[in-house]
Amino acid sequence: MKVPHIASKIKIAVFIAGGLFGIYTALGLYVLPMLLKSKLPTLIQQQTGRKASLATVRFDPFSLRLNLQGFELQEPDGRVFARFEDFFVDINGRQSIGRTALVIDKALLSKPVVRIAKDINGAFNFKDLLKDNSKAERDGARVFPVNIAKLSITEGKLDWEDAHFSSTEKETVYPINFSIENFTTQADNPANFGLTLELNSGGKLDWQGVIGLKPLSSSGHIKLDNVQLPRIRALALQDFVTLDLQGYELLEADYKADYVDDKVNVGVSQGKFELRDFKLAESVQEQALATISGFAVNGIGFSLEKRELTIESVSANDADFKAWLNAEGVLNYQALIPVAQVGVTPAEPEQAPWSISINNIALNNFGLTFEDRTLKKPVTVTAKPLNLKLTNFSNKAGAGLPFQLSASINETGSIELDGNAVAEPLSAQIAFDVKGIALENFQAYVDKYARLDVIDGTLEVDGKVSVAKSAEEKLDVKFSGNTKIADLLTRDQLKNKDFVKWDNLALNGIDADFAANQYSAETLVINKPYARVIVKKDKTVNFGDIMIAEQSDDDSKRQPAVKAAKNTQSEAASKPTFKLGKIQVIDGSSDFSDLSLILPFAAQIKSLDGGASGISSEQKSTIKVDLKGTAYDLAPVDVKGEISPYLGDYNVTVNFTGMPMPLISSYMVQFAGYKVEKGKMSLELEYKVANKELTASNNILIDQFELGEKVENPNAVSLPLELAVGLMKDSEGKIKIHVPISGSLEDPKFSVNHIVADALVNAIGKVISSPFRALASLIGSEQDLSTISFAAGDAVLTKQQISKLDDLAKALKTRPILKLEIKGAAFQEQDWPAVSDDALYYQLKKIKADEVNKQGGRKIRAEYVVISDQDYRRLMEQLFAEKFPLMVEKSLLGRLRLIGSKADTNTDEFYAVAKQKLSAIIKPEEQRLKSLAAERAQAIANYIVQKGGIANERVFILDTAIDPVREDSGIVSLLSLKAD
Repeated sequence: MKVPHIASKIKIAVFIAGGLFGIYTALGLYVLPMLLKSKLPTLIQQQTGRKASLATVRFDPFSLRLNLQGFELQEPDGRVFARFEDFFVDINGRQSIGRTALVIDKALLSKPVVRIAKDINGAFNFKDLLKDNSKAERDGARVFPVNIAKLSITEGKLDWEDAHFSSTEKETVYPINFSIENFTTQADNPANFGLTLELNSGGKLDWQGVIGLKPLSSSGHIKLDNVQLPRIRALALQDFVTLDLQGYELLEADYKADYVDDKVNVGVSQGKFELRDFKLAESVQEQALATISGFAVNGIGFSLEKRELTIESVSANDADFKAWLNAEGVLNYQALIPVAQVGVTPAEPEQAPWSISINNIALNNFGLTFEDRTLKKPVTVTAKPLNLKLTNFSNKAGAGLPFQLSASINETGSIELDGNAVAEPLSAQIAFDVKGIALENFQAYVDKYARLDVIDGTLEVDGKVSVAKSAEEKLDVKFSGNTKIADLLTRDQLKNKDFVKWDNLALNGIDADFAANQYSAETLVINKPYARVIVKKDKTVNFGDIMIAEQSDDDSKRQPAVKAAKNTQSEAASKPTFKLGKIQVIDGSSDFSDLSLILPFAAQIKSLDGGASGISSEQKSTIKVDLKGTAYDLAPVDVKGEISPYLGDYNVTVNFTGMPMPLISSYMVQFAGYKVEKGKMSLELEYKVANKELTASNNILIDQFELGEKVENPNAVSLPLELAVGLMKDSEGKIKIHVPISGSLEDPKFSVNHIVADALVNAIGKVISSPFRALASLIGSEQDLSTISFAAGDAVLTKQQISKLDDLAKALKTRPILKLEIKGAAFQEQDWPAVSDDALYYQLKKIKADEVNKQGGRKIRAEYVVISDQDYRRLMEQLFAEKFPLMVEKSLLGRLRLIGSKADTNTDEFYAVAKQKLSAIIKPEEQRLKSLAAERAQAIANYIVQKGGIANERVFILDTAIDPVREDSGIVSLLSLKAD
């Protein structure tokens, strides 16, 4: 009876199971796909506000495989935002149940398309899809565990549109292929992944590696190839980089990255970066500012954790740069770089500095064209080819950096540098060699200062430079070497004639210490120097016409500030010291012309040889001079001597032998109104200066001198030449003159004519040149009658000065035509201390006058106040206590006394100190000194008129002078003579 019952139950169970299986099958195969197809777009629209559609849904309830086809999500304006052709998911149900996680054997997304756009305000087209997950994050929402054996995206496409920049840019990324294997959110089990994509404009990304989520980490190899720079600028840097960029780049590297304990660690190895066919221009239409055929950085190593950057090599080839200074003096590249806004930067925790090392840096076949447009005629300098090599660069303290640089300058010149530098602390030792720099290329700089054309000339410099930074952050620069300018030829732009030239100028053995301001050189050799010197009709020299003294308005406005800066710097810096062992002149010459004369004069000076030695900034230095040459190509000239420029001492002899005097007729006509018919002259000139005292032994021998015809010259000195010559000639027809001669001996050939003229005028016009001496000789007096001396602060004539005035009056009576001029003088340094007592006394009188005026009644002026001895002491005490309160104190009896001394108001010592201190603080009064000078002039005039008997009409008092120029330190008033 039980068997049928059991069978019945089995049938019921089978029926139920079959029914459930059928329902499950129906639901999985038909109902669920229909629901997903119909409800999923509606649900998406409810959540996003966007329309969605789904073409096909297939689901295998037994293998748990889901297939979605033809999905599309629209934007609010109806355009497609995202779509895909096929999405396939293979869920492993058994393992999902066993692992309590979603286990997916395979997830495939085929041909997805996404459109991402940014509007003009910078908002993305998916902004409305982003939800606020902050609450979930605060609640600590747990990520559902997921394991994916294989996830892949094939033939993906991304359409990018950016209207945020000034011009809308579009880019398409296709195809995008992505795969990842063994991805899990549960354990530290890294997954292998690969990503490749291509930009429609050019450029590929290939990214292969592994990724882990616990902890977050990734490693692998990434390569970005053939990315076009114009697209990078257009898509990302359009509003920041306004320049036109051309070229493409390659970037690839092995990397490791992780995020552990809130720290990001990134490491790179075997990195490589290349920039090819690079071009930089201000705009597409403009000429390129910079081009680089190839730029490569190889062997890049990077560690964020260790703060290390290592590079095996940096190389660049076939580059060309164009740079210029614009009219405002701004470098063109400086104007292209946007200026960063200066703001307050938050303080960052102090970290160890980065360690940077580069094994090799090589720049090959570079070219630089620089143009200075600040000039009226821009100057262009080219450096090509330029090659640079550096090895073992490191920013570690003490690390050396050997380098070599070579460049060709303006095709004819060259620069070579070979050295070693240290970045920290900064130091460098550089050997350099500069050759063949053509000076004519820099003509525009000369045009700023001189009307002179540089026709030829080359600059050469060789030597060594050392640079070091001291502990005080001051730069210590030293140079040793040689320099020369060869084949210099300059031409006057006004006359188009050679102006200054030489075969070679060499400064050898240079030793310069710029920090110490010390400079020295062994020799300065000038071979075949030449100069054209012209004295014009207005007595100026042609050098003044050549030099340009004008300055622009901007320069004149900046001048006070520049001068102030220079003065400040010069005061702070030590005075420069220099030493030059020897100057040597070889076969010098000059064309000399004097057009200022009635009869213009011209002569050639040749064969100048010799030089000088011992040139130094040492205060006791002595320069030895030895020069030989010929004047007028006939008369030998010999100059020898020693000069102490800082002491003002010198001992120089100048000898001219057999100079034909007719050759200097022009000067005789100019000064005396006569030509020279005949004669030869020899000069033996010896000058000695010691302790500012000049003694000169000057001997002139003129043989067979004869005057020529008289030439009308209203400016000639009126001298009785015929009589003078007749008196001076001896029986042999020779004139011997011994006279002191003054004049510049810097270049005796150029000054010889003036020396001769001065000698003749001094010899013949001795009376005129020394009127007081001549006047004194008339009465047999040897006194100097040109000055009258006084005691400091006094206008009283002493017996000695009265004796001089007596002689002067006596002499003036013999020459009624002469008039006497008197210039009273006072000298602040000597006279003021003597008259300051009067100034102090006047101050006391002013105080007394104020006291009287305050009492009422009639007012009184200070000059009319009479001070008694008692008032004098009282007012002195009062003023001293007011001006020097720290020097006095009151005694027990109430008297003032000097601090640290027993001297009080009952002692003369107190008043002596008070008087000395008060007098010392009174500033010199110009009017009081002028009054003293006037009193002295009046005293001289009164004596000459009243005692000397000279008519008042012949005596004139001139305007007084304070601290006039004088020959010595005597307190003198100067006298001068005038004739009707």
